[in-house]
Amino acid sequence: MQKTKFTNFVDSLARFIDSTITDSWSKRSVILLSLLFGFYFTNSLISFLLDKSINTILLAILILLIMEISIRSSLISKFSLIVMSINSFRIGSTYALILEAFKLGS
Repeated sequence: MQKTKFTNFVDSLARFIDSTITDSWSKRSVILLSLLFGFYFTNSLISFLLDKSINTILLAILILLIMEISIRSSLISKFSLIVMSINSFRIGSTYALILEAFKLGS
């Protein structure tokens, strides 16, 4: 079979799924908990700060910048548990921001 972009994509997808399934339960649970905690923390923070008289657009931009800086400035290896949990926290936080934007209709 020829090595096309599609076969490379399928191979990389298979490696990703295989590594996800064969990881230890502790690693998967830490990543899932950090994802849910990121969602909960950001959702609670936004709900609390919506009652205050501050600019929510700047708040959302600030939260996203903090999350991006935290994952980009990491000097630890790419697949360490700490970096993966920070990345999961960031994904949960971003999901909470987008969900809140849809709820507000903006």
